[in-house]
Amino acid sequence: MVLRSDKFDDVYFSIDDGMAETHHVFLEGNNLPDAWTDNGDFTIAETGFGTGLNFLCAWKLFNETATPEQRLHFISVEKYPLSRAQIAEALNPWYSELGNYIDHYLSLYPLRIPGPHIIRVSNNITLTLWFGDINDTMPEWSGQVDAWFLDGFTPAKNPEMWSEAVFKNMARLSHKKTTFATFTAAGFVKRGLESVGFNVEKTKGFGFKRDMMRGIYAGEIDTIKRKKPKTIAIIGGGLAGCAMAYIAKQSGLIPIIYESSDRLAAGASGGRLVMINPKLTAKPHPHSEYYGCAYDLALRLYARFDDIDFQKCSSRHLCIDDDKNRRFTGYIDNLRWHGDHIYRDDNGHLIYPDGAILCPEKLCHALTNDVEIHLNYDVLSLDEIKADIVVIANGYAAQELLSDDISVHSVRGQVSWIKPQTNIDTNICFGGYITPQTSDGFHILGSSFQPWIKTTNITDTDHQDNIDKYNNALNQSLDMNDVIGGWAALRTSSKDRFPIVGHLKDNIYISTAHGSHGIISSVMAAEIILAMATGSSIPASQDVVINLSPKRFHKY
Repeated sequence: MVLRSDKFDDVYFSIDDGMAETHHVFLEGNNLPDAWTDNGDFTIAETGFGTGLNFLCAWKLFNETATPEQRLHFISVEKYPLSRAQIAEALNPWYSELGNYIDHYLSLYPLRIPGPHIIRVSNNITLTLWFGDINDTMPEWSGQVDAWFLDGFTPAKNPEMWSEAVFKNMARLSHKKTTFATFTAAGFVKRGLESVGFNVEKTKGFGFKRDMMRGIYAGEIDTIKRKKPKTIAIIGGGLAGCAMAYIAKQSGLIPIIYESSDRLAAGASGGRLVMINPKLTAKPHPHSEYYGCAYDLALRLYARFDDIDFQKCSSRHLCIDDDKNRRFTGYIDNLRWHGDHIYRDDNGHLIYPDGAILCPEKLCHALTNDVEIHLNYDVLSLDEIKADIVVIANGYAAQELLSDDISVHSVRGQVSWIKPQTNIDTNICFGGYITPQTSDGFHILGSSFQPWIKTTNITDTDHQDNIDKYNNALNQSLDMNDVIGGWAALRTSSKDRFPIVGHLKDNIYISTAHGSHGIISSVMAAEIILAMATGSSIPASQDVVINLSPKRFHKY
């Protein structure tokens, strides 16, 4: 069976043989694998991801022909993402050739949430998959592209994929050795490519198609040669620092962590159990875009670790007042998440079926396996750290290393450990929250929010406040006899309650102020910093990068 788009009345690939078409049109059309032979890093960009068949074929060819030190970055866009089941069915005819690739790819396939999704299929191959309209997303792409796969639906049925804006962005991202190939030979496509500086030639098409097009960019832009960093020093051994170390190591860098205390996750990252839960806005906003994609990235990464108490359990946000109802309606109506990942139940409560829990302290250790770590090391000056890249990720203490205030403050939060309760097998959020049982057999009930308190002493008053919020929201009758312990920490937050992530100056970057959502935002922050430091395409829109930037408060 050939997969056909109902929206465009067109097939996703040739009815003759989609895999053979990919090789003829896109791989051979871009002179692959010869084109990446002399390149350390090679970037392919595609217009129209579909089932991912082109990516799978490029991935397989790269594995078979590239050297171990080479890296492939594949960037693509899809406005109407398919489900895992649809993709598996469509790719089944090539399972004998691509089976291992298909299985691994589907295991990492992202939630259908708008925005960029970075997928590390191996240590040297990365897919950045943008879900959204190409005319909205392509202007956000950065870096340089070495080869273009132009694979939207046929121009006559889907002209928006072949727009002037697409061609102009192709030229913006190309250099004088950049090639393109496409199955179509449509005249307006040829004229559009030529108008932005591509030399275009017709050549033999695949199957019943008489012609296709291929070509090379004729502009004068040289390839940008950047010195590849080798070492990265990370100040701080909490979630932000450990996530940075993991992503850096996955990219071939050598990370070193400097932690001022005697253990990892000594501060706010040391809780017994936390929720993986997104933080959204009722209307589209850079904050929602960032947290949505960060939520997806965190879920996909953490599910790969053993022994971190990771458990998918879903999250239920109670509709307790008119404001919650307004927000929940906005999330569903305005943010364009697929209904598989957000919906309201019969009572009007908001459900995130992919929600999960895990132990952040165990996660920090899992992220830093085989990473060099210096404990009890208090960095007093950035001058004493020698590395190609330096990342400040030590929470509130970050401002002590910088000459200017970075507008952070601490927020005390206390959680209560509650005896086992019946019928709590999901995260329940109500202004506070309660989790399913930990592996030790108790629930986490939280959390206080006290920016005016600077100590982490456990108090009965805060236990009672946590209990009262829970009882009032769920009409329950917990009391202090149900409390078996607790934990408190000082979280770091910014004045606009959004993380501070990005470039400071020279080779120095920062990742801090993740607040109560560091469990989801730390990994995305690490990916953004690494892309900035290496000159790769940043997996975030320009608005997100601006909103995260430390320069939104001060100029460095």
